[in-house]
Order: sequence, then structure tokens, then C-alpha cells
Amino acid sequence: MDLRQVRYFLTVAEKGSISAAAAVLHVAQSAISRQMRLLEEDLGGPLFHRSIAGVQLTDSGLMFLERARFILREVESTTLDVSNFNRGMRGFHRDVRGTVRMSSAPTVGQAIHGRLALDFRQRFPQVRLELTESPTDDALHRLTAGTIELAIVSNPGNQEHIHFTPLARQEIAVFCLPGSKLAARPSVHARELRKLPIIISLGLRHSLETEHGVMQPVIQIDGNEGAAQLTRADLGFAVLPKSVVRTSSIWQGLVAVPVRGFSVARMLAVAKGRPVSLAAKVFRSAVEEQMALCVGEGLFLPP
Repeated sequence: MDLRQVRYFLTVAEKGSISAAAAVLHVAQSAISRQMRLLEEDLGGPLFHRSIAGVQLTDSGLMFLERARFILREVESTTLDVSNFNRGMRGFHRDVRGTVRMSSAPTVGQAIHGRLALDFRQRFPQVRLELTESPTDDALHRLTAGTIELAIVSNPGNQEHIHFTPLARQEIAVFCLPGSKLAARPSVHARELRKLPIIISLGLRHSLETEHGVMQPVIQIDGNEGAAQLTRADLGFAVLPKSVVRTSSIWQGLVAVPVRGFSVARMLAVAKGRPVSLAAKVFRSAVEEQMALCVGEGLFLPP
């Protein structure tokens, strides 16, 4: 296998036919077909289902697609890093280049992504950022697959191939309508949530159940806007990090009652044993700085 074959494979997979890939690559169709056959021989099986209409990936082709994208990203990152180093940048200079991809828990992303990107791009304008929001399980899957370099997640338990650095904790609150009996209370203990008609996301439910036993939410839903709408409709009480009050206007007019005995740890996750680009290194420092600022402002708790 060589990089040319990997590039050909990705183009064929993305375009859906060898003829379309040949047009993009400015290479003869016969040459691409030959390289794909050689690649399939090396890998021990077909990567495509071929037909007059074009090609479709086999199961092994889908598996290789994920790896192929990772391989080419690593080649691009390595080329940029060595080029930067040879120009004397040592990785901590305004002209560091590359792409960094990070996924964060939604309530963390709402709090830091905008300010993080603004500050980082002012210092490192040549670095392209791809910031997304996703639950912990999805973020860890993408991190393991190599489609992102960093993730901010909740406590995921033992993960042999991932290194975690504690960043902060998020206080949890129950959101309710003004005038309800719950709104008059100064706080609620996490154990009491088992008896309340709560509205909660899958990820937060898992974290809560790990510490306080099985919960029976009236509605399980991912997405803050939906949870807020359901709470306003008096269908239950939304359970979310208290920080959303300061990062989203959709909670205005609702009462946030603090939850005692439970908070969510937020950690920075990176894959073990995988080379880290210079762009990712400087971005990691920026993430840690922003999270520390959020702790100092009282948005999050210390780790």
C-alpha cells in the first residue's frame, strides 16, 4: 500500500465512480482501476461493489475509509509540523499552520467555543478550527477513530487508550416554572430526583445513575432547547448544568434550583500513543486557559 493508492481510494469513494475520480485526479481510469485492484489484493478483499452505475463501498471498504482519512490527515499534519520546525518556529509561533478538530459536551461548547475560537484565531490565524458538540460516547468514538484530536467529556470510566486531564466541574440544577413548589426550595438533593418528573439527556442520566441509582425520567431528550420547551409546558423539570443560565437565553424566566450531592466532571481527552501536531499542542494550551478562566469567573467549579 502507498499514499497514492490511499488518495485514489478516497477520491473514488467520495465521487462514487472511477470515471469521476479520474476526472478530478487527472489520471487515466485504467490507472486508477489497476491501483484499486492492487490495494484490494494487499488488503485481502474487495473494497467496492462495482456496477455500471458506479461503485459502493463494501463493509471492509467502509472500515478502510475511516483509516484512510486518518492516514492522510496524519501525513498532512506531519508535513506541516516538520515544515514549521525547519523554518525555526518550534511550534509556538503566530505562523503555526494546520487543522485542529475538537468536540465538547454541549453545555461546555456553548460556554467556551465562541470565546476560545476568537482568542485562538487572533494568536494563531493560520490554524483552522473545527469545533463540534457531542455526547461523551460519540466524542470518544471519534477520538479513537482519529477524526478529532481533542475532546472535552464527562467522566467516562476506564478507557485504556485515552488520556484524561481534569479541567473543571459543572454544577447541576433542576429547572422549573416560577410558582411551582420546587421553585420555592433553596436546593434539592440528587437522590430526590428519582421521585421527580425529570427531563434529562442520556449522557447526564448515565452520570447521575452511576452515583445515585436508577432514574425514571418522564422524558429523556438530548438538546437544551427541547428540554426548555418541555419545562415551559409544565411536563416536567429539566435537569442540566447550572451554567446554561449564563450561556443561553432559552432558560430565562425559569427557576434554577441547585442540586446537592452531584456535579459533572469535565475532562480533556486525547488519544494515547498518537503523535500530536504542533497546532493541536498550542490549541490544547488555549483550551486549558479558557477553562481556567471559566472557573475563575464562577461559570464552572474547580476540577
